[in-house]
Amino acid sequence: MKSLAGLLACASTLGAGTCAAQQLIPPAKTEYLSLNGKVVPSAEGAFYRRETVYTDSIGGTVKDYYLSGKPESTTTFDNIRKSIPHGTDESWYGDGQLKLHQEFAHGKLAGERRLYYPSGQLKRREQYQDGQRTSGQCYDGQGGAVAFFEYEVMPVYPEGAGDQRAIVSAVARGIRYPKDALKAGVQGLVFVKFVVDKDGQVADIEVVQGLSPSLDAETVRAVRQLRRFKPGLQDGAAVAVSFTLPVRYGIDPTPARSFFGGTRTTYELSK
Repeated sequence: MKSLAGLLACASTLGAGTCAAQQLIPPAKTEYLSLNGKVVPSAEGAFYRRETVYTDSIGGTVKDYYLSGKPESTTTFDNIRKSIPHGTDESWYGDGQLKLHQEFAHGKLAGERRLYYPSGQLKRREQYQDGQRTSGQCYDGQGGAVAFFEYEVMPVYPEGAGDQRAIVSAVARGIRYPKDALKAGVQGLVFVKFVVDKDGQVADIEVVQGLSPSLDAETVRAVRQLRRFKPGLQDGAAVAVSFTLPVRYGIDPTPARSFFGGTRTTYELSK
């Protein structure tokens, strides 16, 4: 009865529409993260503490702290779940020195990006408009200009152009439609997430949206067989990069001779 009374009070005081809108805002939450960004059960063994505060049903601010209590990063988002930043994104070294400042508008860089050495000396300055860089300069530790290089470089797959299309083709070649899924006529998308680590190896493969146990397992198997990448870079240093691929499974019922007894199968990765 206490819960019902509270709802009635909200409806009578603020109006039903306002009350419903308030209920859509998720509660603030605190999490602990390992060095590689994975959520851990408690502060023991953690490297960061994360505080997420929503300002509406999907957007808000995410702040990470070193266990010392000093800020590590803060980012405002249009959509937290989809990682669409909007506003200022900043990070700091462990001693509190500013490391990075960058500005976003609805997921695209818009404004200034600045990166600093631990000493506080400016390392990089770039200007962006609608996600496109309009100017940029890099500096050495003494403030002298050096040749410009990209801040972020995606991992490169050792086939074709090395881009996402090459990854798509490699995974598609490795897939074999499971007999049970074929017989049952199971079709659709499997979303698989994986990490290309600092050494270029595929790791942490996870199905984030599945179809059936056999199709999910086949997708993981095909991704596990990917060859070693050239690692991704951030500010010239190798970093782990996460990918999510939608794998589409479909069945063509046209009669044909095949291992699966008169059913031709098609399976591909959704572009």
